[in-house]
Amino acid sequence: MAVITRDTGVLGTAQALEGAVAGRAPVEQLHQLLSHLRVTLAAHPDSTRTGPYAEILTTAPHLARRADQLVAEHDRLALAISALFERLEAGPGRRFAKEVAELLRMLRGHQRRGAQLLHEAYTVDLGGET
Repeated sequence: MAVITRDTGVLGTAQALEGAVAGRAPVEQLHQLLSHLRVTLAAHPDSTRTGPYAEILTTAPHLARRADQLVAEHDRLALAISALFERLEAGPGRRFAKEVAELLRMLRGHQRRGAQLLHEAYTVDLGGET
């Protein structure tokens, strides 16, 4: 069984879920991992325009559209997790495993885009001042 702690992040929890699916874990364990993933995603700091994005929008307003896109992705990720709960009710199988893999792909892309946004906001010099 994958160990999930309060400190396990969104991606770590999704990877644990993928491992549990591959290991044909009991439905109860899959439900627990999905529940933890839902809570972890909701607490993720870039789920709103507050937190780290508030500073980005102040210091790098040209990145506002990309920040908004990342915030909107949270809604799509939450919907994908809800769909997995519904799919799990029908029983885990190949379709469930495929959807978990797709969710993990979406989460990795989201994480990559968030890291790129932070990099651009804090390390890319746009020039203009001397």
